[in-house]
Amino acid sequence: MNNNNDRYNNILAIIAITKFATLLFILILIFNDPYPELNYINRAQLNCAIFLIFFSLAYLLWWLIYFKGNFKQSKKLLIVEDVLFIFILSFFILLSGTYQSQYKYLFFFSIITTTISQGKKHGLIISYISSAIILSIDLIFMPNLLVNTYFENDLVLSIGFIIIAWILGEYVTFESNQRKLLEMELQMIKLKEDAKTNIKQLNQTKEHNKFITEFFCNISHELKTPLNVIFSALQMMNMYNDNTEEEFIEKRKKYLQIMKQNCYRLIKLINNLLDMTKLDSGFITPQMENGNIVCFIEDISMSIISLAENKGITIIFDTDVEEKLMAFDGDKIERIILNLLSNALKFTDRGGKIYITLKDNVDNIEVSVRDTGVGIPDDKKKMIFGRFMQVDKTLKRNNEGTGIGLSLVKAFVQLHQGKIILKSEPNIGSEFIIILPVTLASKSIDLTEIKKDIADRINIELSDIYTE
Repeated sequence: MNNNNDRYNNILAIIAITKFATLLFILILIFNDPYPELNYINRAQLNCAIFLIFFSLAYLLWWLIYFKGNFKQSKKLLIVEDVLFIFILSFFILLSGTYQSQYKYLFFFSIITTTISQGKKHGLIISYISSAIILSIDLIFMPNLLVNTYFENDLVLSIGFIIIAWILGEYVTFESNQRKLLEMELQMIKLKEDAKTNIKQLNQTKEHNKFITEFFCNISHELKTPLNVIFSALQMMNMYNDNTEEEFIEKRKKYLQIMKQNCYRLIKLINNLLDMTKLDSGFITPQMENGNIVCFIEDISMSIISLAENKGITIIFDTDVEEKLMAFDGDKIERIILNLLSNALKFTDRGGKIYITLKDNVDNIEVSVRDTGVGIPDDKKKMIFGRFMQVDKTLKRNNEGTGIGLSLVKAFVQLHQGKIILKSEPNIGSEFIIILPVTLASKSIDLTEIKKDIADRINIELSDIYTE
């Protein structure tokens, strides 16, 4: 809209400058080629001419300074501008000293520009004023003629003024209506597009609200379940608290172990939520240190063999290289591997197998965790790395989890400038392939320090896996 206003005001400025230049040119002609009956211009005429020059110049400057760019004021002042032009042009015709002056045809210019810029109504007003002026001049110069042929000719000219203003005004009105219709159509198109955008945003908001509701429902379930288990274990322990028989002592140990596992589960949930928040805030940065990643991943894999055997699942570790020195964040890689192994253990039935394979590609290392579990449907593969996303969202699902784990896995892999690929077929199994670039850092990992607390970290990461 502002561009249209600027274009409109630029056109008006060009018209005003053209009118001023026309008046100045006429004045020069009058001084250089006076009519025979006016051999010389007298003092009064000269003063009048000088007055008109300055008046025209002041008029032009006033137009350019006052309402150039002021769209609302310009429409009101255009009438004044046209009247001033006609007034100055009339003085020039009188100054020429004859009713035969051809300058009166310049009224056409004023009528046309007024009609185009302001419409039919103002064009007709200017045509009426112009007609009255030239007919009055005819009467002033030749008042005593019985038959004033000039008046008759100018009467025809006046009719021409009115006809041109009328026809051109009708065309301008038609164009204006067409432009309004086009603007209305454009507005309707814009409103439709806005409506589509609003509907899309509304659907996204609904989906987001649904997503939040599912998240809180899921988190509530994940918090409530271990708390219920802990509370139930405490109640059972109270029943056997005063009994010192060996059988009841073993039951107390069992319930203590259940309480401990569910405490680990709560710690895992809180850690995942905190890590998710830190990732969003940009507070998690990889602590890259050099180490043998093959030995590191092998130690993690071997540490869960006892748990896997209790579930009747076989762990198979294989590598094409015994040592690969590279920079990685030990804590993040450990979380990645344990999370993938945790998922594999949860979704692989008794008698199944889990394969951990390492492949050295020189510039990068490829880590694969493959299971023979239930697999992932094709329509769920794209959403599997989404935050709080689960293949089975029902509260009666067979395995526990918040849906945060794989999103953290992907984020931690990306912190290493790597990528993760999923390959899965329903009822056949799933394979997660991690590709990490091989780089070196200035600091090396102390593997003995990492191994020292690995049991507790494994208990936390695998806390939602229950053995029979």
